[in-house]
Amino acid sequence: MGRSVNYLDNSEVVLYFPFENEDNADYPIDIAWDDMIDNLTYGIKAKLPSYYNVKNEWDNRETRIILQNNYCNIGISEYCGLVSLSVAIRSNDHYDTNYREEFAVHHANQIKGTLEKVLHNLGLKNLHKVGTFSNGEAVFELAK
Repeated sequence: MGRSVNYLDNSEVVLYFPFENEDNADYPIDIAWDDMIDNLTYGIKAKLPSYYNVKNEWDNRETRIILQNNYCNIGISEYCGLVSLSVAIRSNDHYDTNYREEFAVHHANQIKGTLEKVLHNLGLKNLHKVGTFSNGEAVFELAK
């Protein structure tokens, strides 16, 4: 599988999974996409209660921020059926920056396994990025 998809700027964690609505052609893809995002945010908030919903916030023109807490943003992006779920540190000048960034990096890496379990529980296949060609196209395989 070779595709490229965007993710949050300065991401500490990026998970990839395919999303295709081939099972039911009568079920519009935009409704299926919205349902998947609702189920994903519900599943993440059930396991990580410090996160809350974010409405109409974007990191760049392609990655939508769906959840955040005091330390990190969780964003989602899709390109040709390949989805990225990324975790990036939030910038905030109200705290000691060095300590806060170290804690946020630790937190982002700590929740990676939980996010993988949420994807698995929703029946979404976690992919591992093998590499990127010089033209920017990435290659993925099923994660172990």
